[in-house]
Amino acid sequence: MIINRIRRKLYKLTHPVEGEIWMLHRVAEERSEAKEQRELEVTPEWLEAEINAYRQKGYRFVSLDELPCRGPWVVITFDDGYRDNYTLAYPLLKRLGVPFTIYITTALIDNQMEAWWYPGRSLGMSREELSALAAEPLCTLGAHTVSHVKLDTLSREEQRTEIEQSKTQLEAIIGREVKHFSFPHGAHNQDTLDICHSLGFITSVKSWGGSLRRGEWSNPLPRIDKQQP
Repeated sequence: MIINRIRRKLYKLTHPVEGEIWMLHRVAEERSEAKEQRELEVTPEWLEAEINAYRQKGYRFVSLDELPCRGPWVVITFDDGYRDNYTLAYPLLKRLGVPFTIYITTALIDNQMEAWWYPGRSLGMSREELSALAAEPLCTLGAHTVSHVKLDTLSREEQRTEIEQSKTQLEAIIGREVKHFSFPHGAHNQDTLDICHSLGFITSVKSWGGSLRRGEWSNPLPRIDKQQP
């Protein structure tokens, strides 16, 4: 036990924190009452305050395409592709000059699939909104499967279908290569990593892992689940 604690301390000393990748989902003027939905939501005011607080501490906000880079830095990412990422998050981040990434679940585009964790609500972005984001230099669009399935529950062939189709469908809409991928629920296995590599994704990210330390620049990259109290 003592030896393990010493090893952890030595590791932290020799591998200092370089940056953070934030995982966000929705930006909402008013947060939901239900806990499982509320945890996915932050207000614009809270997000702006967090960005300003990190800037005051000397952090730079950078895009995924700038990694790896010298810290301290923050990358802001949103999972799923909610319309409020376009209507609320985008104007805020553009005003602040902050790069951001949105990982798109392609079946949510034009609400072809209901987000079952928000029953009865149409929350997905439209093709037109995605095209507008694709033209924004601050925005990077990544893939997040077709149906938001837990990839580690699928066969290798089923995983490839989910991942590859989400990439090609999104590329067809935005007219550019999609180079970044996020695992729904953070779920993945070695097949997932092999498939992402074979499809040419530059980065893949999970939904946990904390800060990124020096020497840890390998996929999948860790993220911080950034939640508003």
